[in-house]
Amino acid sequence: MPPSPIRAEFRRSGGFAGIPVTATVTADELNEEQAAQLRGLLGPGIPQKTRDPASGGGGADRFQYELDLDDGHQHRSYTWDETDVPEAIRPLLTALTRLARPGPAQ
Repeated sequence: MPPSPIRAEFRRSGGFAGIPVTATVTADELNEEQAAQLRGLLGPGIPQKTRDPASGGGGADRFQYELDLDDGHQHRSYTWDETDVPEAIRPLLTALTRLARPGPAQ
């Protein structure tokens, strides 16, 4: 049985307008480099250190990113303030932002 594709649920909130955007995709819908980044984020070598919600973030107009990954066996959740996004992950978040559509406020 082939492995289940990685499912990614993405959310960007905050920013000047405060309009959240969301996207749900599988790794199969992304290019090979972006799919590899998703696999890497689900793997054991990536620390899950993310922004401390109690810290209040970096500013009222900054974006916050949430990424939930699941392949049917593993689940990982990441939350970053825009100033804390690792450089290697920025292209993936940019691609997911392009696929995202306005979503419900939380």
